[in-house]
Amino acid sequence: MKKLFKWLLSALYGLVMIEVIIMISPFAFYWYSLYAPTLDGLHRWRATAWLEAFFLPHSVISTSPVLEFLRWQLGTYAFSLGVLGFLFCAAQVYGAKLFRQGVVRSAIYSRIRHPQYLSLSIAAFGLLTMWPRIIILILFVGMLLAYYFLARFEEKQMEAKHPEYAAYRGRTAMFLPGNPGGKLFKLLLGWIPNRAAALAISAVGVIALGIGGGLLLRRYTIAHTATAALPQARTLAIATWPMPPAKIRQVVSAALEDPRVERALAKQPGAVFAAHVLPADYGMVNMFADVGINHRMFSHLSASRFKYLVGFVFPFLVKHRRSRIMGTPENSYKVVFSRMDEPGRRHLAVSNVLDLSARMTPVVIADVSGSPPSLDAVVIPPPRSFWGDITMPMF
Repeated sequence: MKKLFKWLLSALYGLVMIEVIIMISPFAFYWYSLYAPTLDGLHRWRATAWLEAFFLPHSVISTSPVLEFLRWQLGTYAFSLGVLGFLFCAAQVYGAKLFRQGVVRSAIYSRIRHPQYLSLSIAAFGLLTMWPRIIILILFVGMLLAYYFLARFEEKQMEAKHPEYAAYRGRTAMFLPGNPGGKLFKLLLGWIPNRAAALAISAVGVIALGIGGGLLLRRYTIAHTATAALPQARTLAIATWPMPPAKIRQVVSAALEDPRVERALAKQPGAVFAAHVLPADYGMVNMFADVGINHRMFSHLSASRFKYLVGFVFPFLVKHRRSRIMGTPENSYKVVFSRMDEPGRRHLAVSNVLDLSARMTPVVIADVSGSPPSLDAVVIPPPRSFWGDITMPMF
């Protein structure tokens, strides 16, 4: 039973981690060719399409210092700290087994009983901030609950094998020094005589709080994203760097005035569009449209890509990470026009572009530069992102 539970928990943790890790690996294209049917299946119905939505900024720089700190500092360093903490604790545990030292109760184990689970949770939180799909948030919360029950299960076995473990358990917190979780549980649900029922209620409450918190963060993110409506063109413009609505409209209007852009949009009768205003050196344009990068370049590792992966795990080794990914806010842009759809609703209103279940399909890309802005080139991309037609972040 224990092995089965551990296997299921490992699978759950893998689901939390794998999409994020694959996205920054050389094999992202091949992974999404397998993973895409699952996400496409979720998007067939409005009841499940919302699970693919994002709840934190990923493709934009928001105007909220809190969100930007969460993404570029707290989340990134949480992943690195979690990985290093797990490796340190694992070395301590397996070293004790190798030298037959018995139950580990030194270093961090003198303050908390399960620092490895805590480290994995911190690392998973960091990954969640980097690729914040709602479905990954739900899996993350489920993983935290599973760690609690697995830890309790393991402790019963430890007490059976090592009677002295009971005394260690009595004086040492479970996950955090001072045991704040246990105290909160006792305060809110300690009056329930059946502990199993109290734990079930707390689990449901934690899941509800996790989902509700994610939806509130999504609303907060949208409120702090630079947007401008162009109702006459059935378009909501979204700037990846903060800029005044008047400038957003000016850049997008310069693209809309070109006959080639007009013809491309006219081929989508009745459709509503999102127009993403990206810096010309934006590093994630492939999330919006397949701009022709050779897929084979992702089939092998290179020294530069290995350096990038090391910098992902150890962010303190990388300088100017944000500008490398998000580009620089100058007067040269790519405006990506995407048709917006929802399950069962092909034609939306401009006010529905940022709905939970909305998904983008690229239609036309306009290169705009100068002040005042003028159009330089127009590209008609395939009707997909680099990774197919799965839901990608709009903000």
